[in-house]
Amino acid sequence: MYGRHLVFEHSDGSVRRARRLALGDTSGRDEAWLRDFLFAHPETLPVVDVDPSYERLIPLCRELGTEAGPLDIVYLDDRGRLVMVECKLWRNPESRRKVVAQILDYARAISTWSYSDLQRRVSAATRRKGNVPFEIARAVSPDLEEHVFVDRVTASMRSGRFLLLIAGDGIREDVSAMAELINRNAALGFSFGLVEVALYGFGDAEAGIVVQPRVVARTQIIERSVVLLQDAAPGTRLAAVPDEGGAPSEDAGIAAGPIEGEAQVARRASPPMDEYRRWWQPILEMRFDDPDQAPPVLYSNNVRMGLPLPATWITAYGDARDVGVFFSGRGEAHRRGMELLLGQEAEILSELPEGSVHDTSFRTVRRQASFAGDDEKRAWLAATANAYVNALRPRLRSAVKL
Repeated sequence: MYGRHLVFEHSDGSVRRARRLALGDTSGRDEAWLRDFLFAHPETLPVVDVDPSYERLIPLCRELGTEAGPLDIVYLDDRGRLVMVECKLWRNPESRRKVVAQILDYARAISTWSYSDLQRRVSAATRRKGNVPFEIARAVSPDLEEHVFVDRVTASMRSGRFLLLIAGDGIREDVSAMAELINRNAALGFSFGLVEVALYGFGDAEAGIVVQPRVVARTQIIERSVVLLQDAAPGTRLAAVPDEGGAPSEDAGIAAGPIEGEAQVARRASPPMDEYRRWWQPILEMRFDDPDQAPPVLYSNNVRMGLPLPATWITAYGDARDVGVFFSGRGEAHRRGMELLLGQEAEILSELPEGSVHDTSFRTVRRQASFAGDDEKRAWLAATANAYVNALRPRLRSAVKL
């Protein structure tokens, strides 16, 4: 917590006090003002306290257009990594958990971009032509080579190596809920921090204010699972690679296209993300019985629903033969989840759809051929995912709190 006053002692021993401004008492300063202030003064952001590998920030643009909406601020660091900042005054009802989900959506969208996509979007935001990101970076580092810069930025976007910051005034509560949301949605190699920007005034409008940012919550770097799928000969099924928990990896899915049957399995590259999104959109928009369950998140040709135990999920997937839903997670986290559910297997299976099994995990699978069409597949996947949330989420939540 901050003190209510800042005290300035002058060289002659006299003292002047700046009083902490109450929420809303910021003399007309709003989110746009906070955005512009932080963009103009990146040195005020305590990024080293969130992730020591980030140091100097280079302002890139404001209001960067993404598929998830406009992102308030984007910086570059010396290694070509992107730093994304969303500014919120926390008295807004939409704040807290919603803004965490929002900045995660921005990161996921940008992680699918090529360098050309970034260059085009930054040019639109800055109303400048040319290779604007490189020109901005070279103005700070004159010896920077263009091909080196482009390769660095491209690699950081592909790996999702971002620093995500939410900056606002009066961050007081819901930090634990935000942490759960971050943990259960983490898939990229990002660092995340909540930055409270305290404002102090001298009681004299002409004297201005003091701006004091500090970190109130942060994450460790969250590593992304990497799955390599070789191109297959015509007619060969591209199978998901098992993770340490014995279930298909959350990033694997299939590389043969949306769930439409054997005819699509051929020697070709994976379809673009928007093709996957069109197929899965009804499930991405589904409503769960559990009001605390976050919406599904799309990862290639599968979707994942985070659980209260960090790094565990419910995954809905499809391949050329089957569609299914299963309990998944990163190796040790998945094993821990199964341990927490030990002794409840029969009860859990009774709450899951007919045909569900328990082995190294909980899973429910149906053959593609058993469905009349895509709509029936999606309806079954949504209903099954909802049953998994109802069966697993409250049990894991209670176990984690013990």
